[in-house]
Formats: sequence, C-alpha cells, structure tokens
Amino acid sequence: MRTAAMIIAGIAPPQAPGCNSLGRRLADLTSHQCHFPLRGEGAETRFCAVEVSPADWRPGASGGQYCTFHRCIVVGRGTPAERQAPRVLERLG
Repeated sequence: MRTAAMIIAGIAPPQAPGCNSLGRRLADLTSHQCHFPLRGEGAETRFCAVEVSPADWRPGASGGQYCTFHRCIVVGRGTPAERQAPRVLERLG
C-alpha cells in the first residue's frame, strides 16, 4: 500500500496499461491525453499521457481529463448522502 509520503514523493505511482513509465511534461501533452500526475514538481511534473477516447474526455468533470484507469482511482463512490442525492432529487422533482 502506498503512503501519503510515497504519493507526494512520486514513488511507485499507479500506472495505466500502455503508460510510458517516464510520463510526459504538461507542455508535451496533446489533446485527449491523460493528465494524471505521476511524479515531479512544477514545470517538471510528469503526466500519464495515455490516449483518452473523445467519448471519455470530459474537462471540468471529476477525473474528466484522466484515462479510465486513473479515473477509477480518483473518483470514488461518494459518501452515503452523496449516493442518496439522486433518489432524493427524484422525489422532490
């Protein structure tokens, strides 16, 4: 299991299948490449850069600029109240 210190230090970042282990700098990413940070700081931060399909590319949404692998890591199930919200809104609507 990775500790918070390991995550901050960029040690053993979770890598998607097909991800270049070195990653790419933000300036080198093209449209529809995963923006999940792997390691580094500031301008030297390296990102996953796995291609994301246009159907899965959702800038502005939680994890919307991540590949499927990294989106599954960062987008959780939510709290019980958050999971109940759609049903509550249906009843109120």
